[in-house]
Amino acid sequence: MAVKYTVALIALLVAVPVDALTGREVIDQAQKQNGFSTWRDRRSAATMESYEKGALGRVRDVDITEQTEPRGEHRTFMEFTAPADTKGTRFLHVSPRGEKDQQWLWTPTTRRVRRLGDAQRDENFFGTDLSYRDLELIVRIQQWNDDEAKATLASDEEVDGKPCHVVELVPKNKEFPYVRYRLWFGTADALLWRVEVYDADDRLFKRVSLGHYERLGKYATAMENDVATVPYATHTTYKLRDVRYDTDVPDGVFDVANMESGR
Repeated sequence: MAVKYTVALIALLVAVPVDALTGREVIDQAQKQNGFSTWRDRRSAATMESYEKGALGRVRDVDITEQTEPRGEHRTFMEFTAPADTKGTRFLHVSPRGEKDQQWLWTPTTRRVRRLGDAQRDENFFGTDLSYRDLELIVRIQQWNDDEAKATLASDEEVDGKPCHVVELVPKNKEFPYVRYRLWFGTADALLWRVEVYDADDRLFKRVSLGHYERLGKYATAMENDVATVPYATHTTYKLRDVRYDTDVPDGVFDVANMESGR
């Protein structure tokens, strides 16, 4: 009997790898190795190219300043630099944890600050495939703890030939209007290669593909991203440049009063 018990125990230990990860551990490992949501502030410039059914629609350039606190707020200040009809437009998004986000817009034509209402939070951001509320989504969902979202490890899959751990996040909060997220982290590099977003009816709504990573200090940064709105066959590519982390961005950059003067 003792021999049979020993054999059964050995078989069980062999069948369950000692290094098996949970969904939460996959996310934590990615943060530790690549620092996706552990930075304090980030400055960057981006070119946004919007496509509909394969045809290029509009191209916009924007300067972006962000500030994040893993257990606090996320703040984003953006100023468009091209084309002429959007140049000078400024956008401020403040997202306190556990509270409603707040958004303001300033345009050169009106020359006044306008706060956006709740109904506008889900509108597309200047014709791109992100809504105003989605702007910090990829950073924010990786900061959620067990009280805010349930993380489950699904079966491994490949993304463009790269084996990946797949983590499903089901939010317990109402920070974003989606019911489920799937994140693909490379098994070899812990880089985030894909995010899928599911709507209130649990249908695939958006797919974010990340690529061309560059390591800037301790942070791995996807310099090219593609956000597709699946039901509408539209997508927007984002190409980052001049990315800088932890430059001690002043809190005043994210004041509403700064909207009229810019950064």
